[in-house]
Amino acid sequence: MKWITDIENEIAGWLGSPEALRTASAALRSAMPIAALDQRVLVSRYDDVVAVLADDAHFGVTETYAHKMDRTTGAFFLGMENTAQYQREAGIARRAVRNDDGARILSLVESETRELLRAAHARGGKLDGVAEYSHLVPLGLVARYLGVPGPDPDTMKQWMRSIFWDIFLNPTDDAAVSQRAEAASAALRPYLTSLVQERKRALAKGEDAADDFVGRLLREQAADATIDDDLVVRNIGGVIVGAVDTQSKAFAQALDQLLRRPAALAEAQRAARMGDDARIRAHVWEALRFNPHNPALFRTCHEDTVLAAGTPRATRIAKGAQVVALTISAMFDGEAFERPDEFLADRPLDRYLHFGHGMHTCFGAHINALVLPAMMKPILLLENLGYAGDRPSLDYEGPFPNRMPLAFDVAV
Repeated sequence: MKWITDIENEIAGWLGSPEALRTASAALRSAMPIAALDQRVLVSRYDDVVAVLADDAHFGVTETYAHKMDRTTGAFFLGMENTAQYQREAGIARRAVRNDDGARILSLVESETRELLRAAHARGGKLDGVAEYSHLVPLGLVARYLGVPGPDPDTMKQWMRSIFWDIFLNPTDDAAVSQRAEAASAALRPYLTSLVQERKRALAKGEDAADDFVGRLLREQAADATIDDDLVVRNIGGVIVGAVDTQSKAFAQALDQLLRRPAALAEAQRAARMGDDARIRAHVWEALRFNPHNPALFRTCHEDTVLAAGTPRATRIAKGAQVVALTISAMFDGEAFERPDEFLADRPLDRYLHFGHGMHTCFGAHINALVLPAMMKPILLLENLGYAGDRPSLDYEGPFPNRMPLAFDVAV
């Protein structure tokens, strides 16, 4: 079926417009909701996507992610199955990111955004929403909350993007993307190793009082001799790589969708003026549904499995098949989202799949839930906000937003 192949190629290419991806997904949901194509299976209905992501026993991650993590950041628990190693290493990282860190994270975001917007006001109301904002806020969090400043911001941006691109957004294993990631990791690993050693020396002298992710990992290590430096470095690398471009891309694509919808933008701006953070988050999550930062997640079937058993679409998936869980499609499934083609900012937040589902949900999902609305709020408060120039212009480098020229009024 040529049209199915065309849809598969569109999805695998990642560079198609969100409108094209939504159209292709709608065709799949209608004609072949579980499309088995040789050794690849495209899953497009909400219930089936959730079932795949929730069933880590049958649909695993190692074949897709583990080898890329091994050669870049080093083995990381999000690329592991539910093993004793996964449980141990995930537990170590999660203890270093605490539930009561929310106020501190929000304070850091407020500080970063205030300085960035002060500079934009000084430029007469000109702001690149990516290069001068969405890329810099998470870099600030990586430096100040996670404790990894990097040699300089530009180097960190390059390292994080190159490695993230290869691990999560290179399904065709493009050699040039992989080579850039390997070059970045060849520099990142020695930097992280040196950072850990420096922080350990300061901690041993009683000089290191920083309560950040790195410091907490090292305090765990001091109390547990089985935590070696390699584990610490791998955990740091895995966490920071997912922290920058995820937030930057999600913010830029959500704002772009709001700017294309004047009524939704106006309602989000009203929420910002009223200080209604929950309402801002609802608008960000709904805007992101129309162009999610990660429209599909990949799994490998570990044994012959029937998906959607007991339904007319029940399909046997063969061991070894690659399963593409189309989250963008799931979030437009009319069985799960009422009036899916409309922008409705009152949907239950737990229905969205922006950060995955199940055991391998994004490690920073709860942080993103704080950071993205906090990044959006001060932007929404700008007067007469819009794209600079005659046409909307969110420009990309591969799968990443790279330039977003914005303009707003500056009071005189």
